[in-house]
Amino acid sequence: MSSEEMLYAQGAKIWVPHAEQVWESATLEESYRKGAGFLKICTESGSLKEVKLKADGSDLPPLRNPAILVGQNDLTTLSYLHEPGVLYNLRVRFCERQIIYTYCGIILVAINPYAEMPLYGPSIIRAYRGHAMGDLEPHIFALAEEAYTKLERENCNLSIIVSGESGAGKTVSAKYAMRYFAAVGGSESETQVERKVLASSPIMEAFGNAKTTRNDNSSRFGKFTKLLFRNQMGVMYLQGATMHTYLLEKSRVVYQAQGERNYHIFYQLCAARAKYPELVLDHQDKFEFLNMGGAPDIERVSDADQFNETVQAMTVLGFSIQQIADIVKILAGILHLGNIQVSKKFNEGSEEEDTDSCEIFHNDIHLQITGDLLRVSAEDLRRWLLMRKIESVNEYVLIPNSIEAAQAARDALAKHIYAKLFQYIVGVLNKSLNNGSKQCSFIGVLDIYGFETFEVNSFEQFCINYANEKLQQQFNQHVFKLEQEEYLKEGITWTMIDFYDNQPCIDLIESRLGVLDLLDEECRMPKGSDESWAGKLIGKCSKFPHFEKPRFGTTSFFIKHFSDTVEYDVNGFLEKNRDTVSKELTQVLSESNMSLVKQVMTLEEIDTLNVDTAKSSTLGGRVVISAGRKQQGKDTRRRVVPSKQHRKTVGSQFQESLASLISTLHATTPHYVRCIKPNDDKVAFKWETAKIIQQLRACGVLETVRISAAGFPSRWLYPDFYMRYQLLVYRSKLDKNDMKTSCRNIVMKWIPDEDKYRFGNTQIFFRAGQVAFLEQVRANLRKKYITIVQSVVRRFIYRRRFLRLQLVIGGIQRHARGFLARQRVQKMREARAGLILSKYARGWLCRRRFLRLRHSIAGIQTYARGMMARSKFHAMRDHYRAVQIQRFVRGALARRAYQKRRRNIIICQAAIRRFLARRQFKRLKAEAKTISHMENKYMGLENKIISMQQRIDELNRDNSNLKHKTSEISVLKMKLELKKTLEAEFKNVKAACQDKDKLIEALNKQLEAERDEKMQLLEENGHAQEDWISQKQTWRLENEELRRQIDEIIEMAKNAEVSQRTQEDRMMAEIDNRELNEAYQRAIKDKEVIENENYMLKEELSRLTAGSFSLHGRKASNASSQNEDDVGYASAKNTLDINRPPDLLSKNYAYNDSTSLVVKLRAILEEEKLKHKNLQEQYIKLASRHKPTEDSFRPACRPAGRGP
Repeated sequence: MSSEEMLYAQGAKIWVPHAEQVWESATLEESYRKGAGFLKICTESGSLKEVKLKADGSDLPPLRNPAILVGQNDLTTLSYLHEPGVLYNLRVRFCERQIIYTYCGIILVAINPYAEMPLYGPSIIRAYRGHAMGDLEPHIFALAEEAYTKLERENCNLSIIVSGESGAGKTVSAKYAMRYFAAVGGSESETQVERKVLASSPIMEAFGNAKTTRNDNSSRFGKFTKLLFRNQMGVMYLQGATMHTYLLEKSRVVYQAQGERNYHIFYQLCAARAKYPELVLDHQDKFEFLNMGGAPDIERVSDADQFNETVQAMTVLGFSIQQIADIVKILAGILHLGNIQVSKKFNEGSEEEDTDSCEIFHNDIHLQITGDLLRVSAEDLRRWLLMRKIESVNEYVLIPNSIEAAQAARDALAKHIYAKLFQYIVGVLNKSLNNGSKQCSFIGVLDIYGFETFEVNSFEQFCINYANEKLQQQFNQHVFKLEQEEYLKEGITWTMIDFYDNQPCIDLIESRLGVLDLLDEECRMPKGSDESWAGKLIGKCSKFPHFEKPRFGTTSFFIKHFSDTVEYDVNGFLEKNRDTVSKELTQVLSESNMSLVKQVMTLEEIDTLNVDTAKSSTLGGRVVISAGRKQQGKDTRRRVVPSKQHRKTVGSQFQESLASLISTLHATTPHYVRCIKPNDDKVAFKWETAKIIQQLRACGVLETVRISAAGFPSRWLYPDFYMRYQLLVYRSKLDKNDMKTSCRNIVMKWIPDEDKYRFGNTQIFFRAGQVAFLEQVRANLRKKYITIVQSVVRRFIYRRRFLRLQLVIGGIQRHARGFLARQRVQKMREARAGLILSKYARGWLCRRRFLRLRHSIAGIQTYARGMMARSKFHAMRDHYRAVQIQRFVRGALARRAYQKRRRNIIICQAAIRRFLARRQFKRLKAEAKTISHMENKYMGLENKIISMQQRIDELNRDNSNLKHKTSEISVLKMKLELKKTLEAEFKNVKAACQDKDKLIEALNKQLEAERDEKMQLLEENGHAQEDWISQKQTWRLENEELRRQIDEIIEMAKNAEVSQRTQEDRMMAEIDNRELNEAYQRAIKDKEVIENENYMLKEELSRLTAGSFSLHGRKASNASSQNEDDVGYASAKNTLDINRPPDLLSKNYAYNDSTSLVVKLRAILEEEKLKHKNLQEQYIKLASRHKPTEDSFRPACRPAGRGP
């Protein structure tokens, strides 16, 4: 069986790629066989998959490390050194154990926990002092102790390189490293030096750190701090420090992206504006340079408190009160400079805009404040913001600035002032930290920006990534060098290890006709632009494999860095590389009446990494003056102004500074700290795998692992290897006195391939995976040997146990038989005594059970009778209500059927009458057209007149009858008054009913009180019974007799009380029912009288109405007949003219008066009906309220139905 088949057996743990988690753990479902084309696996999520393999098995998935190696302090000690193993080990330590530090060879990996950790107190510093790296848990103090110990032992220069992306914790790690050096390298007489070293951090954070989208305290510059030590009696003491900075992000002063802030010092100054009223400061949102990002605050950070800490640190480091006041004025001047408004300018005499010039008003408040704070001429400042001077050979020309050019000049001046001020502050810090005495050696702490890639990458990101390329190259070379030195020291043969070399990428950037060279050349061109430079890049740099041109457009280019491919936008590259500022504006500031402004503006760029910083040297046509050296007098200072052609660009200066930094690092022994940002949400101990694996690839951790894995990553000392794996060979091949030979016999037996291991002088070196193979073999042998030992031991144990049991059982049986006999006799005695006791106990229990049962049955009967009575009452009530509902429903159905039948009959009668009337009308119409009819009509005219006179007389009589009816109205009004009195009596009855309700309620309350008293008596009776039972047995009969008498007395009182209450309730109910019935009978009689009267009125009104209608109908019929005659005979119209007498007209007027009277009577009648109906409904409600119900019977039935 090959080693692959043994390792990839069923149940083995492996790693497989995953889309979101990058790597996912899985288990083999079947053992691997050489030549197999796939593997069946089961992932952690429970899904079954098949992984395709090559025939030679070269693409087998990586194996998981044994459980004994999970969570190791050093990643290089893992048996399987690959990406998933490293990632899982870091995850276990960070998420499960909450350990933020892990070694990876010479690298310390620090993961930002985004939480306060109690790991940096004085007790922790004392714990790591004097311990070698690896003795304790990984820590930044362990790395610092390693460097300090090497400094003491070898008296050489060392460096600690802290790197990582923004927000990974680089600044904090560097701060704690310097704190450790200040603590262990101090003495009682030099506490001031330690204090100054620690006090420099808040000043640099205030002036050089800012809030970004990734970090609330991001360092926007590189910093290399040299901690200077001197050797005194073999002990290294901290003497001082110097600080060197690189590439301050000046563009942040005038522009911030959304969600970011300017440098902290501006916001701290605005928060403490009450202390400096002369600065005329306002809230931070009022300044253009501070409100661009829209995120002026940082959670859990007070800018006012931070400002106090900054001022206190500046005082500690030697800043005078006047210097601090002048620095604050310069900062306030920069803020007011950004608020100077540049407006449009119009041509004189017209409203046309002059696009080539602009205007700044003389009375601009911010312009005046800026001039006062910086103590310069506001008019000169305004003039050179609006104008620029172009020099020729013998003359110069003044050209007005456009709005954009004026704003750019203003922003360039602000950036220039801040950069010079930052340089001045660093120089003062260096003067304070370095007392000028001769130092022995130093430890450098490099806190530099990590690899950056954003949506839009500009000149700053290009320089940052260029620096990281150089540092990665230095790191790779150092790691490779240490690896080879280890092999040489052990005396083993080795071959050249292939590692990633980023020299081609560096050549692309800094070689001739590279990116920086072409950029400087374009900056020297008078009409150079970003677009033309981009075109030259595409034409000249396409030959480099790490350069890539964009698919569309020429405004960007790609560079393949060691960690990622980054797209750079060329817009602004030339302007940022030139870093030009108007010479006239700088001259205005140089003529300031403030000494600090004048001193700041005359500072020159310096090469801070030269070893001899105390000496001045000339670079590029200028005298370089060290900020750490005491400056000479004004008269003796020599300053060479560089020409425009020889002025260095920002890129070339950065390249030279970076080269000096790399040479310094090469001259030291470096130690590396790689800071990892676990998530973008700044959540404590949150793990984002994709982000972390990208950083591990970018910061060189995986490259270190790859270099280690390419050689012999697993290393064991001979004693350790012998103690762990001695059971893998026979004892005859082991020799404790010669462990190297014994270890050789062990390895050669199980690993036949000699290329998988090497024997060094003190250690054994193994290829990746070989230790895991030996662990698997060791586990199998241990399992086999343990099984054999267990079988022999179990046989011996069980045989000895059998013999011992056989000897003991004989004695136990003898004693047991005697014990059982005695026990049997005792049981017989106890059975006899128990029989006698149980006889009496059963009798007592039966009697008590009988009494309880009788009491329970009586109670059950009581509640059962009550329940049956209530159910019977409910049934009777439901039956009664159902009968009533049926009665009303049947009546309603019968009335509906009657109305429907009557309506149908009326319709039939109307139809028949209409038919007969039409037939008669047609007949009469036909007769009217005959001549004989006309003659008869004319002959009977006198008779008709007489009959009409008779009808008039009848109408007069009807009128007299109507007058008689009006007299009857008064009678109806009297009856109405009588009805109102009846209503008043009804209200009195209602009030009496309410009084009765109150009386009933009071009686119910009294009944409840008496019931409570009764229950209290029953409870007292129960207590008395319990007391009597506890008395002596001789008083039992007497107590039972007394209790029986008490029960009878209580029952009699109860029955008497119940009967009395029942009789009283019955009497009250009869009285109430009698009164209600009498009132109801009276109301019924009144209702019948009113109905009879209403009926008579209806009859009378119908009669009057019928008479009036019949009269009206006769008139209409006569009129119609006349009209018909007129239609047929036009000549008879004038001869038959009828003159109506005036008395007939008066009768018609009387008829109208009688009609209105009838209408009024009918309205009065309807009102009376409504009132009667309302009274009847109120009476029904009152009657139903006082109707006997279940609740009214319950108080009466309860006492009567309760049993003894």
